Amino acid sequence: MPEVRLVNVTKRYGKIVANDNISLTIKDGEYVSVIGPSGCGKTTMIKNIAGIIKPDNGEIYIGGKLATDLPIEERGIGYVFQNIALFPHMTVWDNITYGPKVKGLPQEEMRPLALEMLEMIKLGARSDAYPDELSGGTQQKTAVARALMSRAKLLLLDEPLGALDVKVRSELRYELRKLVKDLKLTALHVTHDQEEAMSISDRVIVMKRGSIVEAGAPIDLYSRPKNIFTANFVSEANFLTGIITQITDEGSLVDVGDNLQLMTKSTDKKIGDRVVIAFRPEFASIGDKKMINKLSGTVVEVLYSGSIIRLKVRLANDDLVDVKRTLRFETLMPTISDKVTMTISPNNILVYSYPENLNKELALE
Repeated sequence: MPEVRLVNVTKRYGKIVANDNISLTIKDGEYVSVIGPSGCGKTTMIKNIAGIIKPDNGEIYIGGKLATDLPIEERGIGYVFQNIALFPHMTVWDNITYGPKVKGLPQEEMRPLALEMLEMIKLGARSDAYPDELSGGTQQKTAVARALMSRAKLLLLDEPLGALDVKVRSELRYELRKLVKDLKLTALHVTHDQEEAMSISDRVIVMKRGSIVEAGAPIDLYSRPKNIFTANFVSEANFLTGIITQITDEGSLVDVGDNLQLMTKSTDKKIGDRVVIAFRPEFASIGDKKMINKLSGTVVEVLYSGSIIRLKVRLANDDLVDVKRTLRFETLMPTISDKVTMTISPNNILVYSYPENLNKELALE
């Protein structure tokens, strides 16, 4: 299982810096996903590793071996594209055995490998089918199998499920992770789908404007993001600005305006510091009288999304916050113009130093 290491990798296209001095290590057997806004450099990074493009500066190591100048075929990788790239005139069997045949692998060695691969992707009964006879999900599983038949231990996935419908994509991503783990591969998976990345990855990398903003376990990026951009980009968050007015051993009190104050668990700031606080819409409760943090406001928008109801509430200080609640038909739900009081646990409030330019820090472009 190869470790992948990027050291100060930079790639420019004219004045555009697609990858800006990126340093990164992907451990043996790790399943890592890369997310970020469109144009942030995700695909450029994976193409640098694959050898499809060459960085202007920096070094790339695969399995401890310097690979920056290695041809693609010598890097020991399997590459799966978003657009399913199967040979239309070949059967499933011919597609997945194409690589070994080109490399001259003897039939007696290739056949058991191919049979094992077909068994793993559950396509043994469809080995003689052509791509246009298969569903999108089955085609992409064939593409993955073809990549793995090269005996690659490093699998690079560039939006591999993006062309599939939602239900198929949801099912196939778990099959993909299981396949990677069963075969003890190292995988780097580029995706626009945050839910996909968060649900199948050991670690998620967040990129913005060609740089890595933050990397960590999915639960950490969701519950305790270190960077304010990550808090905004990963899932959803409400942001309020305020001033630290009191600090105790238990945390700090933040005044967000118009006599609205919130207790947080943060103790690393000073009284008088200007800060940005953030909390997830699902962490705001309505009607819970036990919590100490209370924000009162007026419901200005109600949206239903399946089992979730989304409320937009205007606070007394004129800020707007979003609240997500599970829809229960036996419970009376707020309607537009209703006065509501929300509560947020101090454990669920994130505190960040006020940046030089808040709008730029939060911007997704």
